[in-house]
Amino acid sequence: MEQCFSDIIESIKEVQKELGNHYKENLYQNALYTELNKRMYLCQTEVIVPVYYKEVYIGFERADIVVYKENVPYLIIELKSQNQRLGSKEINQLKKYLSNLKCKYGVLVNFYETIEIMKVTEDFCQKI
Repeated sequence: MEQCFSDIIESIKEVQKELGNHYKENLYQNALYTELNKRMYLCQTEVIVPVYYKEVYIGFERADIVVYKENVPYLIIELKSQNQRLGSKEINQLKKYLSNLKCKYGVLVNFYETIEIMKVTEDFCQKI
């Protein structure tokens, strides 16, 4: 996990370095997707995250980028470009995605001014 995670963090920082600040989230998403593909990661954007109520499918949300390992969701990257710090709302959103996709690791990123990166699991959250 650590090598993969380090490489993904490097990819995020490369996108920040190249694009800079104040772009819309979808531009960072497209740039990061491009960077991850260049580094040979199997990933997909706008991945459907199903939502169930009492085991009945009631709709879906979308995860920004999912990185796969052996065709199984391995890591979810959720991107923001907002003029406020990342907080519990964004962390809880990513934790729901992790749970619903049965994925262990997540990375939450805010590109707005000073890049903010958090490593997230269902039980843990740490600023990088």
